[in-house]
Amino acid sequence: MLFIGLNFAVLLWFTKKINQAANRFLALAIVTMVLWIARLLGIDIGLSAYIPHWSRLPLQFSLAPGSFIYFYVLKITRPEYKFRRQDLLHFSPLLLELGAQAWEVGDSVKTGAATYQTPVFRQLNPLLQLLAFVSVIIYLYLAHRLIERFYRRLKFNWGDRYRYELRWLHRLLAGFGLLWLLWIPFTAVNYFYYHNRFGAHAYYPLYVLLAVAAIRIAAAAFLKPGTTGLAVPAPSLKPPLPAEMKQRGIWLKKAVQAGLYYRDPELSLATLAEKLDLTTHDLSRIINTALKKSFNDFINEYRVADVVRKMQDPAYDHITLLGIAFESGFNSQSTFTRMFKHLTGKSPLEYKK
Repeated sequence: MLFIGLNFAVLLWFTKKINQAANRFLALAIVTMVLWIARLLGIDIGLSAYIPHWSRLPLQFSLAPGSFIYFYVLKITRPEYKFRRQDLLHFSPLLLELGAQAWEVGDSVKTGAATYQTPVFRQLNPLLQLLAFVSVIIYLYLAHRLIERFYRRLKFNWGDRYRYELRWLHRLLAGFGLLWLLWIPFTAVNYFYYHNRFGAHAYYPLYVLLAVAAIRIAAAAFLKPGTTGLAVPAPSLKPPLPAEMKQRGIWLKKAVQAGLYYRDPELSLATLAEKLDLTTHDLSRIINTALKKSFNDFINEYRVADVVRKMQDPAYDHITLLGIAFESGFNSQSTFTRMFKHLTGKSPLEYKK
C-alpha cells in the first residue's frame, strides 16, 4: 500500500493534464495516507529497536485528507477556482494536531519511550481520532454538495447523460465515506466490550480497506484523461453529424472550458490551434462544421457565460462589470456589450439588476 500509494501520488503531481491543479490536491491527500501507513508499519515491525527516535518524526496528519479531497473536487467541478489565502483556514485544525505531536515528543524525550507509548498520546489520541473522523465526514459531504451544485448549474433540454461525467467520482467518494463510517462500530466495540484495550492490530482490516479505497480514487483520477467535471451539452434535435466530427466538437468545448483559453483577450484561431496542438484548418473545420459557429461567436459565448457566473458570485461584488468583462477575456467595452446583449437579450447592467 505504501509503495503503490506513493507511486500514484507522484504520478498525479507531475503528470501534465488539463486537471493537474486538481490532481495535486488529491496527490497531497494520498501522501498523508502514505505517511500514515509508514507510521503504522514502523510501529508494527518495532522500528524503534533499530532507529530509537523515529517515532518523533511528524508522520500523522489525520486532519488534512478531508480538506485535500474537498479541494480536489472543487477544482474538478470549478476549474477556474483559484486557491485563496483564506482557504488556508480549512487546514487550521492541523495546528492542533501538530501541537499534540509536539507535546508527545516532549513527553517522549522525558520518559525515553516512543511517542505512541507516552501517557500524553494515550490521552490525546482518542480525541484526535474523533476529530479526524468528523473532519473527513464533513468534507466528503461538502464534496458531495459541490458535485450536486455543479449539476444544478447546468441547463439541459433533455436527457441526463451528462451525469455520467462525474458519476465515477461520486461513487468512489461515497464508498470511501461508507468505509470511513466503519470507525463507529470498531470504536463502539472497543469502548463497550474491550474497555479501550484494542491494540492497533485490531484496526488493521479497516486501515487496509481505507488505503485501498484511497488508492482506487487516485488510480481512477489518473486514468481519466482530461477529466474536469465539465459536462457534455445535450445534443440538439438536428440531422446528426458524422460521429467522429461530433466527438471532436465535444472534445473542443471541454478543452476550451477546462483550459480557460477564452480568458486570453488576444486569443485567435491560430493561437488556440497551437495550444490544442491542431492546425488552424482542423480547428476551423471543427468549429464551423461540428458546432455551426464562427470562431468569435464560439469564444465569446464562453466569455459571456463566465461574466454571468461572476455576476452571481459575491466574491466579485467589488469589481465593476467592465472589470469582470476584461477578466473574462473581452478586450473592449463595445464588444462586451454587443455580445452580451446578443446572447442574453439584455444589456449587462439590466441583466445584473
